Amino acid sequence: MSEYVNLIPGFCREVLTMLTCAGYEAYVVGGAVRDMVMGRPISDFDITTSAFPEETCRVLEGAGVRYLTVGIKHGTVTALVSGNEVEITSFRVDGKYTDLRRPDDVVFTRSIEEDVKRRDYTINAMYLDMNGEVTDLTGGLEDIRKKVIRAVGNPDVRFEEDALRIMRGLRFAAQTGFDIDGETFSAMKRHADSLKQISSERIAIELNGLVTAPSASKVIRDSIPVLSVIIPELERCQGFDQRSRYHDKDVLEHTLAVLDGIPVDDKTGRRDLSLSLAALFHDIGKPECFFLTPKGIGHMFGHPVRSAEIADRVLTELKYPNDVRKEVDILIRYHDHYPSPEKSNVHRFICDIGRDNADRLFILQKADIAAHAPEGRKRGGLLDEIIAAGKELEKEDAVYDVRDLRISGNDIIDLGVMPGPGVGKMLNEIFDAYIDGKIHNDHGELVSYAARLRNINSLYKI
Repeated sequence: MSEYVNLIPGFCREVLTMLTCAGYEAYVVGGAVRDMVMGRPISDFDITTSAFPEETCRVLEGAGVRYLTVGIKHGTVTALVSGNEVEITSFRVDGKYTDLRRPDDVVFTRSIEEDVKRRDYTINAMYLDMNGEVTDLTGGLEDIRKKVIRAVGNPDVRFEEDALRIMRGLRFAAQTGFDIDGETFSAMKRHADSLKQISSERIAIELNGLVTAPSASKVIRDSIPVLSVIIPELERCQGFDQRSRYHDKDVLEHTLAVLDGIPVDDKTGRRDLSLSLAALFHDIGKPECFFLTPKGIGHMFGHPVRSAEIADRVLTELKYPNDVRKEVDILIRYHDHYPSPEKSNVHRFICDIGRDNADRLFILQKADIAAHAPEGRKRGGLLDEIIAAGKELEKEDAVYDVRDLRISGNDIIDLGVMPGPGVGKMLNEIFDAYIDGKIHNDHGELVSYAARLRNINSLYKI
């Protein structure tokens, strides 16, 4: 038995045993096998079998196992075993892909060799039996050893079948740190325009996996001809000289250095999505805003706003959720803004952009400063002071929204203020005083301050 046998979970082994005992071939397939071989965490287990879908159903019924047939048209039956869902797909040969995404029809086969031919990349085309033995008909084990992403068979055919495989290949490279095989990458570039015919949501899923992966910057740098189909402005950033003493990199290289500066979470192995997207887009508007002074010095005034507009256009086209688009927009618009480090100024700034956004923004700004030339890195001291002021506010349990003050509109009305706009105006005035350090967030102190406001301002009197 192989060393991998102990990595097969019990619920998965049950399905393999059922099918094998019924006289069919059955294997763990795809990403689970790849990740086992690479020693990576395994997220899910899929099974492939020589049993046709109806035969799979009969095996599961005979074993008293519940199953779902939502994907049976494409050969997939989902078994419900010990609280887990296990997708079981029959060996198959795909028909034509007229939509560049899914086969128009499939033909089921008993041949594992035929099934292998339809898979995308060699590292995903390995099979593992219930004894942990790997069947590798395409050289996936060798490609893992060489750290190469290579298409199964003819890469042009693979991408003609399913153009999304192009983005999947880039994502795999970014997640694994592997290089993309030369012939495979040439085919990716030849077929890049086909990505325009793929659904926006599916492109977004792959882009998320790419930009948040540890080796994202390397893959983005090498694949601008592909990614510019989705984000045209990226191509102009490559090689764009900023002509500034604050920068010693072109716009693209600066951007990738900022992306590298966004920390990768130790548990998930990924970067924060909104931060990663903000890093990718934060300076993308610079070429459009660029102008030279008579002395030949480059300026890009207004680039945060233009970059945010470009990012929002792309993310809208890709149908990103509104909350992600909003977070990315704020991060980009404010990435070049540094309030004076007095506590009240920092407090008001955090109130303006939101507490969570402030935490992300400081990370983005730190990465941005580090990616500048020495002259541009001088702002690091100012950022440290701003962050220190923010931490001091946290220690004080500061609040960042008027609704979190320990005083309500009813308290204001009880003081004799007429219900209506005046109540909200007074609460905002109290909040400003709190931010300026004139009062604390104490109910009694806030009510006393409100009473003083009522007495000195006729607008608050009935």
